[in-house]
Amino acid sequence: MKSVFGKELEIEVWGASHAPEIGITVKGLPVGKKIDVARINRFLDRRKGGKNAYSTKRSEADLPDIRSGGSFEEAEEFVLNGEPLTAIFYNQNTRSSDYEEMKYVPRPSHADYTSYAKYGDALDRSGGGIFSGRLTLPLCFAGAVCMQLMEEEGIEIFGHVASVGTINDRMFDKIAPDKSSIGQNETAFPAIDPEAADKMVAFMTECASEGDSVGGTIECAVTGLPAGVGEPLYDSMEAVISHMMFGIPAIKGIAFGSGFACSEMKGSECNDPFIIKDGRVMTETNNSGGVQGGISNGMPVIFRVAVKPTPSIFKEQKTVNMKELTETTLSLKGRHDPCIVPRALPCVEAACAIAVYNLLCEYHKLRITQGREERRRDLKELRLQIDRLDDQIAHLLAERMDVASEIGELKSRNSMPIRNEGREAEVLLHVAGIAGEEKAEYVKEVYRALIAQTSKYEEEQ
Repeated sequence: MKSVFGKELEIEVWGASHAPEIGITVKGLPVGKKIDVARINRFLDRRKGGKNAYSTKRSEADLPDIRSGGSFEEAEEFVLNGEPLTAIFYNQNTRSSDYEEMKYVPRPSHADYTSYAKYGDALDRSGGGIFSGRLTLPLCFAGAVCMQLMEEEGIEIFGHVASVGTINDRMFDKIAPDKSSIGQNETAFPAIDPEAADKMVAFMTECASEGDSVGGTIECAVTGLPAGVGEPLYDSMEAVISHMMFGIPAIKGIAFGSGFACSEMKGSECNDPFIIKDGRVMTETNNSGGVQGGISNGMPVIFRVAVKPTPSIFKEQKTVNMKELTETTLSLKGRHDPCIVPRALPCVEAACAIAVYNLLCEYHKLRITQGREERRRDLKELRLQIDRLDDQIAHLLAERMDVASEIGELKSRNSMPIRNEGREAEVLLHVAGIAGEEKAEYVKEVYRALIAQTSKYEEEQ
């Protein structure tokens, strides 16, 4: 059993709700990029429980223990080195005893029955086991990393609680969604309309007092994404984002742009007319939600997901004993969210970030290939590519200098000269072969200067 997603960027999540630890490994991250861990922790804090009347009383530290993938230059600044990034989170506030009576008595609408039908007693289902929303914590870590990387290209991902039960927030402006309109801090409820937010909180608190739960919807936007990201058919923007969304427990539906409402429209009402604004192609409306043919059209990508009511409720429910094949009833114990929607919001943003970053990497790879053949990219995009390459080159040059320093020490101890013309000739021949005939002399000239500077560095150590 593997929980893996992605092509250009691969993530693997492991662990279970009441296991000693849960974690994630991320492969395919760029070299030399700096990640602000303090910002990641603030993002993770948005999905934590135990902070109000409408969330679970289970409270965990939720701080990542980063084991590989780079190094800390400063207290909160982590520099990626291109290796798989692994982060672990320790489960400390577990109460598995709350689930002992339910080993063979499945909670309605949970994965208890289906997991037993598939795996039998092989899995520990305490707290939901591998099917628990607890596994969205490492997902949020990876998503927060992707968000920081995409911000460098002007891409932002943000969302709000669009509804709780029948109480609706205002929707985003589909042409220019505004992140600043959403309550983002620890005390503000993440909605646009303060009055709707107050009603939602009151209703969730009421459901909690009744031992019941309620669902809702989340609206998410991606801004700054260039036209051309995504693939036709099975790796479309909608398909890849949806794939990630359904990796979040409780998500039961997704719709892009006007969604199901487009089925009631005429083509003349639903189509998004093209216009030229500020020197670029845009659309006058955004019923498509920023995606056409599975590919981004440069407008904000906007979608909405449906979140079911938390199935863990304290009201008595009908169920069965799977071992004895008899009907029975169940009254839950434990700590459960009466409404998971607010805590699911950062999970939706994170899952979206991972999906979009994967497609963005594919887009950049294609553009590089096209650029080699056609050289049609604009100056801004070319400079972004140069910046990405310079990040990698500078990191590797610094690493080369460190190795050269060790070589210099060995030569010094053994009374060997710093320069070795035979070795230098081998290096020049090797890099010329890699560069190819057309670029060989240019690359050799760069390496002559590099060898000279490296020798100078060795002498000075």
